[in-house]
Amino acid sequence: MVRRTMPSLEHPLYTPRLRLEPVTPALAEAARVGSHAFAEEIGAEAPPDWCAASLGLVARSISDAWGPTPAPTRAIAIHLDEGSVIGDVRFEPSLRAAREYEIGYGIARSRRRQGYAVEAAGAVIDWLFDEAGAETIVAGCDNRNVPSVRTLRRLGFWLDSTPNQTLWWVISLELRREARGANLLF
Repeated sequence: MVRRTMPSLEHPLYTPRLRLEPVTPALAEAARVGSHAFAEEIGAEAPPDWCAASLGLVARSISDAWGPTPAPTRAIAIHLDEGSVIGDVRFEPSLRAAREYEIGYGIARSRRRQGYAVEAAGAVIDWLFDEAGAETIVAGCDNRNVPSVRTLRRLGFWLDSTPNQTLWWVISLELRREARGANLLF
């Protein structure tokens, strides 16, 4: 098992429709306090459905409780025109190999099926390859989660293994470039 520190995302990432704001200690603390404090700290509306599903995870994004394993890192996706949180992307070092990262994402129910997961996760994947030194990125999803399977395919991931009900997907820099060349991405 490989344990290492996570390169820090120290600036927002931008896509055509989104700003991905890294979770800071102040933002994690505001999330601990509640949705109103979180919305004030991030400067965006925080929809109740997203808060119910994700605010507790954001609050734990920066924590000493993780011990020697680095805390997962998150970026909050905010719609640029509307000033509203639409989801988040989690990324952390994999425990399987050096220069491998794991990614996950969550989009508010009211914002699904609009390409936001591909757009937000794609920006984080590009950052991991371009600035964090990733060689591969993995993602897991339930085998019944057809929308997530479609999202991972659009991002350029390939099915790697199928233990139990979780499908594990992998992408390398070369696969990412191929996906971009095939216009699968936003």
